[in-house]
Amino acid sequence: MLIFVLVVLILLGAAVAGIVVLNSRQQRANAAANQVIPGTATRAPASWAGSHDPEPRLHRRLRDAMTAVRTANTLDDGTTIVLRAELEQAALAWDDRLVAIAALPATARAEQRAVATKGVETIEAAVAQYVSAATQRTAADVSAGLTAARAQLDIEAEIRKSLEAS
Repeated sequence: MLIFVLVVLILLGAAVAGIVVLNSRQQRANAAANQVIPGTATRAPASWAGSHDPEPRLHRRLRDAMTAVRTANTLDDGTTIVLRAELEQAALAWDDRLVAIAALPATARAEQRAVATKGVETIEAAVAQYVSAATQRTAADVSAGLTAARAQLDIEAEIRKSLEAS
């Protein structure tokens, strides 16, 4: 009987340890999936992973846009790496802004959210241009795509400046 009790206790201990390990892995996976740039911590709460509120949806759009940027790494040269880094920094800045907007009182959020939406849209447009440039066959087409991406990034910077000025 004592052996049976010991076996049951060992099995229960192993089950609890397994659950703890699985839970820990799941939490790490969720935190990694919530990052806009892999390896760069985000201030966005874990609850944003499945939330349908506007700020979390914009956060996920930024995350998805940066995933697209990483898939188009065939262009990696001096010019494109700088542009890619600028896209990533802009996305991180908007992500932080979204966290701040979500903390505002409901009455103050609407205007800020509208500007943030425009900022996210310009980043998405810049990413689309960047990715499109990655698939071009001629240097002129690549250059034109990167120029278009840079123009969208300039628009994004103006939107961010207008938000900071208000």
